[in-house]
Amino acid sequence: MQTIDNTPTTLQNCEDEAIHLIESVQSFGYVIAINPSTKKIQVVSENINDMFNVDIVPGETLITELIDIPTPEARTFQTIHDAVKGGNVRHAYQWKFAENALHLKDWEKEGSGVAFDSNGLLVIELEPTPQLSFEAAQQWVPMDVDIRALLPNVDDRDSIGDVADAIAQVFKQYIGFDSVMVYQFDKTYCGEVIGEAACADSRSFKGLKFPASDIPSQARELYLKNRVRCVYDVEEQVIGLKPSVKEAERPPLDLSMSMVRSVSPMHIAYLKNMGIRSSFSVSLVFEGKLWGLLACHNSEPAYIDQKKRLVCESLGHLYAWQLHTKALHKKKEQFQIRQRKLNYIVHQLTSYTNPLEAITQKEGDLLDVADSCGMAVVTPTGNYLVGKTPTEKTLAKLLEKFAISGSEQSIAINRLTNEILDSGDLNGIRGMYISCVSSKLGYYTVWFREQKDKTIRWAGRDAARKDIGKSLTPRNSFDMYLQSVADESVEWTEDDQLIIEGFDHLFIPYALSLKASLDKQISKLEELDKAKDQFLASISHELRSPLNSIVGWTDLALMDVGNVDRMTDALGVIKRAASTQAALINDILDLSRIISGTMKLSTHSLNIAGSISEVAKSFEAGFASKNIQLSINCEDDHTQILGDNLRIKQVINNLLSNALKFTSKGGTVHVRGRREHSNYLFRVKDNGKGMTREQLSHVFERFYQGKNEHNKHGLGLGLSIVKSLVEMHGGEIYAESDGPNTGTTFYVTLPIAPLNLHDDIIETKNSEISDLTESLRLNGLRILVAEDEQDARDFIKLFLESNGARVNVVKNGLLAWKEINDMPEAFDLLLSDIGMPEMDGLGLVLKIRASEIPEIAKLNAVALTAYAYTSDRVKALKAGFNNYVSKPVDGEELLTILEMYLPETSH
Repeated sequence: MQTIDNTPTTLQNCEDEAIHLIESVQSFGYVIAINPSTKKIQVVSENINDMFNVDIVPGETLITELIDIPTPEARTFQTIHDAVKGGNVRHAYQWKFAENALHLKDWEKEGSGVAFDSNGLLVIELEPTPQLSFEAAQQWVPMDVDIRALLPNVDDRDSIGDVADAIAQVFKQYIGFDSVMVYQFDKTYCGEVIGEAACADSRSFKGLKFPASDIPSQARELYLKNRVRCVYDVEEQVIGLKPSVKEAERPPLDLSMSMVRSVSPMHIAYLKNMGIRSSFSVSLVFEGKLWGLLACHNSEPAYIDQKKRLVCESLGHLYAWQLHTKALHKKKEQFQIRQRKLNYIVHQLTSYTNPLEAITQKEGDLLDVADSCGMAVVTPTGNYLVGKTPTEKTLAKLLEKFAISGSEQSIAINRLTNEILDSGDLNGIRGMYISCVSSKLGYYTVWFREQKDKTIRWAGRDAARKDIGKSLTPRNSFDMYLQSVADESVEWTEDDQLIIEGFDHLFIPYALSLKASLDKQISKLEELDKAKDQFLASISHELRSPLNSIVGWTDLALMDVGNVDRMTDALGVIKRAASTQAALINDILDLSRIISGTMKLSTHSLNIAGSISEVAKSFEAGFASKNIQLSINCEDDHTQILGDNLRIKQVINNLLSNALKFTSKGGTVHVRGRREHSNYLFRVKDNGKGMTREQLSHVFERFYQGKNEHNKHGLGLGLSIVKSLVEMHGGEIYAESDGPNTGTTFYVTLPIAPLNLHDDIIETKNSEISDLTESLRLNGLRILVAEDEQDARDFIKLFLESNGARVNVVKNGLLAWKEINDMPEAFDLLLSDIGMPEMDGLGLVLKIRASEIPEIAKLNAVALTAYAYTSDRVKALKAGFNNYVSKPVDGEELLTILEMYLPETSH
């Protein structure tokens, strides 16, 4: 059984006082607690006989002897109890009293009352009011009252203080008390009066702070459950409950939801010390948290009837919303300004090659947005410090002391002292915020603040005392007391935390990934350097091997020059060895030309199917010697490509050579070719040793041969050179394999032969132009051509106009930009070269996409260029081109692409 502790209450044990089990009420209320199922009265307030003339015997008297329930269909005590049990619920009712149950000379026949649950009992609190025409137990909703006049307009008020003043003013007029204060809690539950309305002769508390001990934790908890609390008269004697806990051996009545509960004697003494006779409080709760209070004081006893108090409870919900929304709005405005600044700073920082080192370039702006004097980015490989910070050594000590290993939790401190670090040099720093980017990997950002003295305006000297909670009597000083606080920084707010975390999320991962990428590139270069060393060793070995054969067989031949057979064998070996050595040297020279960019292609139109067949024929003997079946099927055998015949055959030769080398005896090699759109695709498929996924990812890399277990001879440059040659022709190459022992397939795509003019655009016969332009396929399309070569410009203009287009031509990007700017709506399409003087094609399209004029920014653009590598296409498309056509250009391909941009009226 729960019992009551009768230890006298002092501030020393005030936090532990069970104020909801106080077992007493104020004189204006009458309490009846019943068993809802039996309807028997169990507990009453000692003043109950002042109201009823019925001899009430707890445990025997029925509630129906006091309150009339007219019909079985009406609301029952059990249904009322069902409605209020199971939570912090309280309902208001109008009660009709039974005939002859009241002292009629003193009371009317109806009364206001609330009902709530207490450990299974239905508690009814009555406050008789003037006669009303309500049925028995008629539920009443406070919002039935029009309260619009009690809600101030907050839109035209600039600050939360202005809103609080307005609320205090209208609420004071409504309840008629001497003063009303709007009291806001901080995160430690110290309170500050942010709004006030008071009579001229009342003491003002606006701007003063009150310690958390003035409203201890259990009182705050009760304010969350029960949103209104009144003290009618501090001089009046409280009314006890009967039978007592001891007499009835019952648990204390839980008065958490009571509207007439008496208050702690310590609080009464507190109010008396303030010179207050009557008080009334309304909780301001937002999102389940106690935001603050409406604290109302009066110098004389003042009773607020129950109905009005319930209206005030509803007003408290609305006032809390108004105050919090105004605070949130102002906070949001300020935060958005900071956030925009942060985004701008991060955007600028990320434009640097090494953003971490670039922090010093934006030091002032960055520290200003975080309201800090310095910061550090901490990484496992080194720290980046900007502004005013502790020394590197002290920073390491701070992290060791405060950063929790393995925890991602941030640490906010606003009072650092040198003593904390055993005389470490803090350099005047008093505030520190450690933001954990990844404690596991050792990445943090640490932000610092200098000391900033402040003055706190307390309501009374005792309020500023650190030992206030140990006092044995309530404080009696409420005059303003100024407390100076030094050796602290400004506290870190929630917005500070969001700004810092925003910086961490937006910038740090990018900076670290870029740094990691740079580190990775360095590591890759180191690996490449190591591979080059291995490559040089391989060169030495591979060149020496045939040289050894040449020298050895030469010596043998010279030993017996008359031996014709030996001489013949020696010459054969020497020839083969020399051929091998020549092939190796050619690979090395090709690699050198590719790396230096000096390899030239002698391009002309050639029959790709014929080239494949010609090279394959030279391998017939080799495949036959290993009993390997070579199957060749090239469709579209008249298809022409523009290429260097020698280099194209080198590509085919290398792929067939690899197929021969890695296919086991009795295997099969398939060579297939066909036209696909504007490309010719051929593939070489073997059923040899195959490759792993890892090998496939490196198969075209230079110097990877040393890791390839299938090729222990040669330099391993063949496929790397092949890839470069294919890309120089504007094509692509890739390989597929399902794994070891499943064979490998190499795919090569090459652009079909273009119409060639002046080495890089279009060459065609007049009859062919006529065939292409008969249908005027570009009729009505307005095209601006940017091309620096005169002959190319002339032909493109002729070719496009012959197909119905309206064409303007300029010789560089700068002139094209002027044309577009002067006539934003004059063109449907830009057809631009990439490599031009004054302004190149990439610069032109970037300016177009960045234009604020919609007609310009949305202009369709097609690149027409001799840059044929895949990376060049990607670069053009990323810059803003809609499409890409490689020079030399196939006329049909160009028309097909340009037709995509015909105006709808032309289709």
